[in-house]
Amino acid sequence: MVERKLMIAFEGWILSRALRLQRLTWRAHIEGREHLQHLYATGEAFLLCFWHGKYVPIFPLLEGYEALVISSLSKRGRLIAEICESFGYRSTLIPDQPTHDSLRLMEGILSRARAGAFAVDGPLGPRHRVKSGVIRIASTFGFRLLPASVGSRGKIVFDKRWDRLEIPLPFARVCLVIGEPITVSPGLRSKEVREWADNLGKIIERLDRKAEYVASRNGDQKEYPEDFNRL
Repeated sequence: MVERKLMIAFEGWILSRALRLQRLTWRAHIEGREHLQHLYATGEAFLLCFWHGKYVPIFPLLEGYEALVISSLSKRGRLIAEICESFGYRSTLIPDQPTHDSLRLMEGILSRARAGAFAVDGPLGPRHRVKSGVIRIASTFGFRLLPASVGSRGKIVFDKRWDRLEIPLPFARVCLVIGEPITVSPGLRSKEVREWADNLGKIIERLDRKAEYVASRNGDQKEYPEDFNRL
């Protein structure tokens, strides 16, 4: 067990070092940073929401911000936690499968941080389908949702993984787009939770397309196709 933990820690250190070196070469652009900064300035509790396949560039792009990254209690989750901590984030591991007291577990975890980060279709998919848990947490405990996505021009896509994980190559154009904060209604019923989850998924998909569009134009695009503005 100790040897396994040491191997995961070493692998995380190697990957985070490589990712930090790659970040130095990226031509990076962040759009919507003001939404993130406003939430930190006002002290509002929020959850950064993104697709599992997009998490890799988000960590170095937002280095310096305080956040608690939540990942699964698995080897992959532990590796993600190691990478997160190397960029200065706190991390915690939770079981893959929800239980009857999952909400209370999350309340205890998130009470120690005003900003959390979730891959909302993780840890096992289906890809690009928002799990209901993030909506229930926001509705029950008053966290706002901050949707985000990343686009890259010049990247590796792991097509055989369920999440089609994307890793920008050195010297890639990388764009992080952060949407407007979302306030979830309290006391949602099960049907309403699913509707909110589906709507959040649509918003992240649009941010995804916008990020790819901006990355393809070196981050200097001032006008976008009409549907990008209907978020």
